[in-house]
Amino acid sequence: MKKLFFLAVIAAIAAPAQAQIDFDSLGITAAELKQAAAADVTPIKPEKVKLKLGLVSKPQRDEYVTRAAMFRPEGELRAAAINFKAGPYEKMKYQPEQLVTCNYVPMKEAYEGGKPNGMTRKFKCRGADGKDFKVKYGEDNGELMTETAASWIFTGIGVYADRMYPVRVNCPDCPSDPFKSERDPGAWKQGQIAVIEDKLGERIEYEANSGIGFDDFHLIQNRVEAEALTGLAMFFGNSDNKAENQAVGCEKKDLALAGDQTVCRKPVVYLQDMGIAFGGRGIYHNKRMHYDKWRKEKVWDNAEACIMRLNRTHTSSLRDVDKSGRDMHQIGEAARQLMLSRLSLLSREQLVDIFNAARSPLREPQHSASDWADLFLARVDKLRRPLGDRTPAGFKCPFEVVPANSYVAPPDPFNQYN
Repeated sequence: MKKLFFLAVIAAIAAPAQAQIDFDSLGITAAELKQAAAADVTPIKPEKVKLKLGLVSKPQRDEYVTRAAMFRPEGELRAAAINFKAGPYEKMKYQPEQLVTCNYVPMKEAYEGGKPNGMTRKFKCRGADGKDFKVKYGEDNGELMTETAASWIFTGIGVYADRMYPVRVNCPDCPSDPFKSERDPGAWKQGQIAVIEDKLGERIEYEANSGIGFDDFHLIQNRVEAEALTGLAMFFGNSDNKAENQAVGCEKKDLALAGDQTVCRKPVVYLQDMGIAFGGRGIYHNKRMHYDKWRKEKVWDNAEACIMRLNRTHTSSLRDVDKSGRDMHQIGEAARQLMLSRLSLLSREQLVDIFNAARSPLREPQHSASDWADLFLARVDKLRRPLGDRTPAGFKCPFEVVPANSYVAPPDPFNQYN
């Protein structure tokens, strides 16, 4: 049954022309593919039938990865028309700074194992409609700012990312610090700043919280998008990019039925956690929303070779080399141009509105949202002119697309024969 189900998935959803899927690893022959061509995949509106993917096999997940999209088609974007004072999403569940009232969901009920993953202060809250949602909180928590700013920018330029809503929360029965202790229900500081996180859609996983690391991007057939998204992670200073912080997923509108199984017609790679970004080097982790650190952090390690700079930490999946031997920090010219075209979609005024909505001035009062917007644009210029004023007209990265086995280890400073 599982085999027939996956045949239906392959037959119903056309992979990109350049995709070379390893069908042998799936146990599928050409004859079986021909037999599956008539399989029926019926789209079902999610509001009528709640479709759930559940866990898939590792080969099935890898097949989804090969054809996953990483950027929305430019024709679908409306960047110039977005009013970021009101928010970037066509349907805003919550307005910026809206006062949201909800009831606390005990940890043992909210999370398998009785505790959420990670170190970020968070809890589940239940709205008047009976639906639970994730709240991240802490007036001194810079992650609220970084995730909001990154999510809103990515939404504007067409990168798939979870939705972040900067709100204020009333929770009459919440403990004062629910991530740490539930011993004082009702002590929550009413109306404190928080962020509500809304998932993009269904995660496609072979085991719980498996996600996708940047070191698995070699599976993706669209090399330009894979390099460009990797480049954006480095540009933003996103060093906490372990596999569970990115996901292979499916938007609700793209879920469908193949027989009695739920499948995804258009898988995507999306960013779930950009909590450590807009900063620079730190001892344990990189800094988050730290103006001077981000200003001093280089965009390029080697501008002529288009090798970008990211201070690697113990939670990085973006290391030196991937499984194909590709240099993970090097981008090709096609990826650089994609990054530039997308980052240029947002105006300075829109960026100011984004950093204001993200509450960045609360992090460092000496730096306004306008300062952050100008710093952002200055870094885009370094991407555009890698050598600064010395950048020759018509500069191009050495590779259009970085080939496999491109990694060259740096010289060993302790080897006198290098």
